[in-house]
Parts: sequence; structure tokens; C-alpha cells
Amino acid sequence: MEDKIKNFDENEYIVDIKPQEIYKYCEDIKVGDIVEGKVIEVTNDGVYVDIFSKTDGFIPIDELPNKNISEIFKPNQIIKVFVRKINYDDVHIVSYRKAKELEIRELLEKNFNNRTPMDATLISKTEYGYIVDIGIDAVLPFKETTKELKEKIEKLKPNEKFNFKVIIKEIKDKNKELEIVVSNKIYEEIIRQQLKEKLLNTIKEGDEVIGEVKTITSFGAFVEINGVETLLHISDIAWHKIKDPQELLHQGDKIKVKILKIDKDTGKISVGLKQLFPHPWEEIEKKYHVGEVVKGKITNITKFGIFVELESAIEGLVHISEVSWEDKMPDLQKIYKIGQEIQVKILNINKEERKISLSIKKVFKNPWEDLKKEFPKGTKQKGKITKILPYGMFVLIKPGFEGLIHKSDISWSKRIDNLFKIYKVGQYVEYIVLDILPEQERVILSIKHLYPNPFEKYKVDDIVKCKIKKILRNILIVSLDEDVEGIITKKEAISEEKDISKELKALYKPGQEIDAVVNFVDENTHKIELSVKKLHKVIQKQLIKKYSKIETPTLKDILSES
Repeated sequence: MEDKIKNFDENEYIVDIKPQEIYKYCEDIKVGDIVEGKVIEVTNDGVYVDIFSKTDGFIPIDELPNKNISEIFKPNQIIKVFVRKINYDDVHIVSYRKAKELEIRELLEKNFNNRTPMDATLISKTEYGYIVDIGIDAVLPFKETTKELKEKIEKLKPNEKFNFKVIIKEIKDKNKELEIVVSNKIYEEIIRQQLKEKLLNTIKEGDEVIGEVKTITSFGAFVEINGVETLLHISDIAWHKIKDPQELLHQGDKIKVKILKIDKDTGKISVGLKQLFPHPWEEIEKKYHVGEVVKGKITNITKFGIFVELESAIEGLVHISEVSWEDKMPDLQKIYKIGQEIQVKILNINKEERKISLSIKKVFKNPWEDLKKEFPKGTKQKGKITKILPYGMFVLIKPGFEGLIHKSDISWSKRIDNLFKIYKVGQYVEYIVLDILPEQERVILSIKHLYPNPFEKYKVDDIVKCKIKKILRNILIVSLDEDVEGIITKKEAISEEKDISKELKALYKPGQEIDAVVNFVDENTHKIELSVKKLHKVIQKQLIKKYSKIETPTLKDILSES
């Protein structure tokens, strides 16, 4: 033994011992240290690490709940760990996560303060979001994840690696552990804002650019231009009306649009598709002409008429009165259907108001022209009353055609205030045709013209006999003929100056027959005004006129008679 000690070479022994083994004999590891270690073994409970101490270190599986530790740790791998607990009788408890936290914390806080984007690797999905690796584990809540990112994650295959960018939203110490919350939404918003600022500096209203349809909604579509979202409103997709943008657009379509409006304050950009093309109304007069018969498609049916599309954005109205020659109020819903193709005649084009008046019935021959030939002026007929209104009544001429007898054409002399007291619907009356107006689709009828006009025989300055019917304070009402009355004002009823102060009742009696001069006649209002005062002057005038026509005899005539 003594020989061995004598022969002991101290230098040789030290050279044979590995440095980490020497470390075991000079132990100075303490809680809170960050030390390097070598992975010894990976188990279901955790990872054993040789930290070059008398006792090995151990990373519990609890601090790595969301990771596949066999992929992270390999035998003989050199890693850094944080010493949590010293236990020479068993194993030292160490933390891989804590070592990384302390090592990376300064960088994390710097990136958090500067909102610097960081690379993140998807680790796992939880009930509230995702666990991602940004150097240490961090939480990415669902509410901080964009819709696009969620869709991409859902499409991943099992164990497929996936990297993306995030911004650190929150850093906090929880139970002496660092908890990091990150956001992909904030990152995307920052990128969008940067792209928008760049785009706003490079485009102006009126520019035409290429974009991609990203989202389609009921009110339009969102078009992405160089990474910036712009709005294409449904009213700016086409010149004609569309109910759904998907009639013309599909997600992913690459389209050219025109920049309509840029709001510098909000950063919102509105674009248009239809503005790339001229409005069809700009050349309407070259395409369509009044009187022309064209084809169209019914787009809407209302109570007052039918809307017909001649081409995209060119629509006209067929008023209900222009549908049928015979039926004035047809049931349009029963006769026509939306989408039905019909022929129409153009009646009017109003370019300023962008309105076109159309007709279905005028595509065909006007039957009122034949009616005019069949019933010329002066034709006497008998027809059934179909409708009575305050101003007149309609009489059936033949099936599908009616004529109007205005209340002023009922009697020459009587004033008709209430037709309902005299006539009934369904009653037959005789009438005479005064006129037929084919273009207006009107027939003018009369009952009074069946008889001579009693007012025609009364002319101004005619001397007539009349009977006093009623005496009022300032007017005499006189009867000239059957159903023909006239009036004499007090001024015209007194012929002598001595009688001016007298009342009419003192000068005239009801039933008294007198001579008077026609002073005024209005056949339309059935009004005749007479004058007693002018009687003497008119008689003198007539006598002078009569005798002025007698020729004065010449000297020759006198000598020949002698």
C-alpha cells in the first residue's frame, strides 16, 4: 500500500479525470443558477440531465405539458437549465423553460415595447386558443387570431410544422412564471396599415388598378389591392340593378377597378367596376328611336304597369293603360310573368331623367281607328250605361269600347247637378256620336244633340217675345221658349227715367208677356241676357235699315210714270 502511495503520480491521475468529473469534487451549484447540462435520458416523467454535479438534474414533465419532449430533447444534447431545488439525496430539480425565460426576457420586453414582429411556431391547440413557441411558450387566444390564420391551421396535417408572425400583446409574471400573450391580429393590422400608407401615397382617385376579390357580402365585395382592403359597393358593380354581387363576382377573382374615393382621415378606399365602362344611356339615342318596336324582358310587375329591360341598365315602363286596347285595367299578374320576353313599341325617350315610355298595345293595329269608321260623327245609337261619375257617364258602344256623355251634353237647357238621380247603371239610353279620337282612345257622345239646339235661333239684337216667370229684386227671369230662359237686369228692364227709382215688382207682374231685345247669348252656359231698355233703339235701327234699302226714283222714272 505504501509502495502504491510512493509511486502515485498526481499529475498523471488528474489528466485521466474528465473536467466534469473534477467538478463533482468542487461542488458550488446553488438555487437560481443557470448551468449547462447534457441530456442523459428522456422518460415519460421528464428529462434527466447531467449538470456536472454529484447529483443529476431533472426537468419535470409538468413544465412541458404541450410539447413532444422526445422531439425537443435528444441524448447527449447540451442545454441550459435553471436550478430550482438542490437535493443531493435524489436529483436536483431544474427548469428548461425558466432558463430560456431569463435568457430571452430582455429580448421579449424590447420586442413588446417596440411592437416588433416575432416568428411563432404552432405547438398545440387548447380550448381558449393556441400554444406557440416564440423562443419560449406563449399563448395565442382565438380572439387574437385572424380568420385567415385559423383557416390555415385547420387545414394542417397532424404534426405538421407551421410558422407565422405575431406581436407580443402582454407580458406578466404569474406565480413567478413568465406568461406571454401574443396576437396575430395586431401583427396583420400593423402590416395592413403599412401597406395602406404605402398605397395611399401611390394612388389617386380615378386610377385604374388590379385587385383580388377577397370577401363577398350582401352589400358588395371587399377587393384587396396590394394587400389593402377596399370596398366595392353593390351599386358600383354594374350599371344595371343586381340583387346579389355573386351574380357577377366570385371570391378569388382578379378584376380591374377604378379608384372612386380616398378618405385620407379614415384611410377608407372606395372602388368601382361599372365606372370602367360608359353608361348605356350615354348613347341611348343612337340605339333606340321613338316608334321603333323592340324586344325586352319583364323585370318587374306592379299595379301601375310593367318594367321591361331592353338591355343591361336600360329599362322602360309599360303603363297599365298601354297594355291592352280593349281592357283598361287588366290583371297584369295573371297575364305576364317576370322574365318573360315581349315586344314593345317605344313611345318616348327622356335621356335626362333616364326614362323610356313603352307600349304593348301599340305594337298592334289601333282598333279605335276601325271604331271611328264603324261609327262616324252623327251616328245615332242606343247603349247601356256602364258607369256614372259626378262629371258624366260611360256608355258601352260595343264590347271593349265605351264612350263618355258629359253632364253638359245631357240637356240644352236644364242644368244637371246630380246624374245619379236621373240615370242608373245598366239603363239603356239613346245618344249621338260627336267624335271618336283614336290616339286618345276617347269617344265623345251626347244626348242633347239628338235634338235641335234651342239657343241657335237667338241672335244678338233679335226682338223676341217672352213671359215673366219670376221677379227678383234686381232681375227679371223670363221664359222665351220651352225650357229656355233668359234674364233681364233692373238696369235693362227700365226704359223710362221716371221709373228708375221704382222696384221691378211695381213695373212688372209674373205671367206678363213683354217684348225684349237679345243682348247676349252663350250656348255653352245656356245664358241669354235681354233688354227692354234697348227695344226702342233696336226698332228704330231696324226701320232705318229697312227703308234705306228702298231706291230713290230718278227723273226718268217719274216722267215715264206720267
